[in-house]
Amino acid sequence: LIVCCLFAQLGMAQAPKWLDKAKRAVFSVVTYDKDNNRLNSGNGFFISEDGTALSDHALFQGAERAVVINSDGSQMEVDAILGGNSMYDVMKFRVNTGNKKVPALVPAATSPAVDNEIYLLPYSTQKDRSFTPGKVIEVSSIGDDSDYYTLSLALNEKMQSCPVVNANGEVFGMAQKATGK
Repeated sequence: LIVCCLFAQLGMAQAPKWLDKAKRAVFSVVTYDKDNNRLNSGNGFFISEDGTALSDHALFQGAERAVVINSDGSQMEVDAILGGNSMYDVMKFRVNTGNKKVPALVPAATSPAVDNEIYLLPYSTQKDRSFTPGKVIEVSSIGDDSDYYTLSLALNEKMQSCPVVNANGEVFGMAQKATGK
């Protein structure tokens, strides 16, 4: 028991200072069909305080409406789709925040390089300080000004669409299902 407590304390001590605030920007998304039946659920995160957010494009396929459940457990309706790309499985949308600011992640000013430390921030309604550390293994250019990152993270389904941030807590990517190993 004492050893477990020591490991828990050590893990808490190593959590970055920005973690608590950054994790509040991560949410759950639930989509519904035209008959108001639950269609899909996943994760996403706010990229601006006005409610602009990112998630998987696939979550919204066939959906009539969607709601976001934030880290406090509050629900907010998705009121506009701002853009999407099915090939890269990314959807940008806006949530009705009732004119209140929401916690948002700051976009990274520069792209991380190979061997840079990164963190995956999972969705949680608990006040935990969990995160998944990793490193950038490979950076590949896609398009004119975009990169695709291969990371040293073991992901499970609940981590898909969660933000990946650099050592300063700035978001540079969204976790997606791995292809291959």
